[in-house]
Parts: sequence; C-alpha cells; structure tokens
Amino acid sequence: MTAWDLRVMTWNVRGLRDDPAALADAVRDLAPDLLLLQESPQVLLPTARLRWLARRMGLRVLLGGRLARGLAILASPEAAGQLLRRGIVPVPQRITDANSVFPRGIAAVRLSVPGGGDLVVADVHLALDEAHRLVHVHRLMGLIAGSGAAVIVAGDLNERPEAAAWSELATVLHDPGAAAGEPTFPARRPSARIDAVLTSEELHASVRVVRSTPSVSRERLAGATDHLPVLAQVTVPGRRAAAPSASR
Repeated sequence: MTAWDLRVMTWNVRGLRDDPAALADAVRDLAPDLLLLQESPQVLLPTARLRWLARRMGLRVLLGGRLARGLAILASPEAAGQLLRRGIVPVPQRITDANSVFPRGIAAVRLSVPGGGDLVVADVHLALDEAHRLVHVHRLMGLIAGSGAAVIVAGDLNERPEAAAWSELATVLHDPGAAAGEPTFPARRPSARIDAVLTSEELHASVRVVRSTPSVSRERLAGATDHLPVLAQVTVPGRRAAAPSASR
C-alpha cells in the first residue's frame, strides 16, 4: 500500500485587487500540489487572468474562470495528471441584501490516488449570512456522503469554528488545524480563524497558517490579500491490495 503525500493550500485572493505578485511569489515558495482559491477574478477577463496567475505560480488550472463562482482549483503538473473528473455545483440562496448577490457554489475535482482509490477535493466560500451558510454546508455534506472516496474540503468558511455551519461540517470531517487555532483574518492583524483545510477521518494531516515565505516577508504577505493562506500536509493512504486467494 503506497501513501500519497500532498501539500494542499487554500487562500482567499480578493479578486487579485491587492498584490498578485506577492501571491504568486508566496505560492511558488510553498509549492503546493493543490491550490484552492476563493474570490478568484470574476470580471475583466477572469479566465485569462487566472491562467496568467497559474503560470506565474508554476501550476495548472483544473477549475476556474468566468462560470466558476469565484472558485478555482489549481494543481502541480503531477497532481493534474491524476484528474478524473471536475465540476462546479451551484448553491442557490435567497437574495436578502447586497452581500447575498455574490454567487456561491462548490468546486470539486476527483483525483486518482497513485496507491489506489480516489480522492475528492472541494473548494468552498461560504456566505456572510448564517442561514445561507447552512444551506451551502448541507449541500456539501450530501456530496461528501455520496462521494465514496476520501475527501478534502478547504476554503473561506466566513465564520469561527464554534458557529453553526462549521459545527455541522465537524460531524463528517476532521479539523486538523483545531489544536493550533491560528487566526487567518484579517491578514494584517489576524484575530479570527475563518479559513480551513478539513479532511475525512482516513486522511492524516497537519495544518499551519502561513505568515511569511523565504521570498515574501511578513509585511508583504499581509498585503497580498485580506486573508492569510492555510497550508496542509496531507497523507492519503493507498488502497491495500487484496490478498491472493488460497489455491485448492
């Protein structure tokens, strides 16, 4: 049984309105196998801008662009080679105010694990309204239940771990960053932990919030966008081969 070690990173990039060069430099330093973005560009040539960013990071775009609801999943060439399926699941919500106009959804890819089996990776950006977050999470939980695979969910949950939607997710996913409890927002003076990488129980993961990288100082990283990135080291166990049947 061969395990698959993955570096999984999530980052809300605020539409690349701040310092995209710092974003790209930090990601190149951290070299994730999978990068899940929230608030990826949605206007002014969003697909072209996302591809430009991916090239600067040395990654490939698996999902993202004009119809992706601000979500994007990028991958290293090696991880991209394991792609089986990909898709965007819209999550409708009631229009109650200006914030609820922002389109929500789930971006997900299904990867083949080199040691055998599949891995589903989902990117989410939950709403500011609690009722809308719960609708989103219940849709996500249905997809997890039907996946038949190990699962990684990452993104901007827009609430603290003790709140309702995060608590619902905790019934089906493990939170490897809970013990450290490092805040992720706002980037310059982080006080709230609202970004996370969550995993199904069969996965082994360690998580940290990134505050600087070898080529991006703490101050420059804090100005890259309004969230700090979260980086997880995840080990995906391969499927154990069936023992040969005894001859008669």
